[in-house]
Amino acid sequence: MRRTTDRAATLLLAAVLCAGAASAAPAAAQSTGPSHAGFDPNASMEGHFHEGDLGEKALVLERNLQCSCGCRLDLHSCQFQMQCGVSPGWSQRIRDALAQGQSVETVQAGFVSEFGLTVLMAPPAEGFNLVGYLLPAFAILTAGVLVGLIARAGARTATPAPVTHVTDADAERLRAAMRTLDEAESPDW
Repeated sequence: MRRTTDRAATLLLAAVLCAGAASAAPAAAQSTGPSHAGFDPNASMEGHFHEGDLGEKALVLERNLQCSCGCRLDLHSCQFQMQCGVSPGWSQRIRDALAQGQSVETVQAGFVSEFGLTVLMAPPAEGFNLVGYLLPAFAILTAGVLVGLIARAGARTATPAPVTHVTDADAERLRAAMRTLDEAESPDW
């Protein structure tokens, strides 16, 4: 019994010491953000505006471009969720290009020419990329047709043979079976 109370006291003391050490830890030792390769704790969160026509165009571009920090998010989401060092620079580059009068398509084409098609959130619907857009719809339609054909084949039954002549004995046997069925199913109230 004494051994159990000593052990409980030791565990309680360890818990109190751990709690005290955790509260005395400096703020720098605590988590400072996401743990991905592109995380930059010094990344600027300032100067991100989406007001007016220029802001709307910048937002469209930021949602169409994938950040290259490794988070696989669009540029706009990465800047606020992952706080990497890439997205603020790219956002500033987009705003500067749009302020100089470049169109959204021109700015996007500049990013594609510099970083390749992988910078786009969705590949363009042309060439072999069409397979990626059309294959899921084709697979769903094919599966639906196959399920329909299988269900239809299972629903087919042989057509019953027509009854041309009923004898008096068969008719009496049928009436007796129906009476028995009615009596078995009639309520007892």
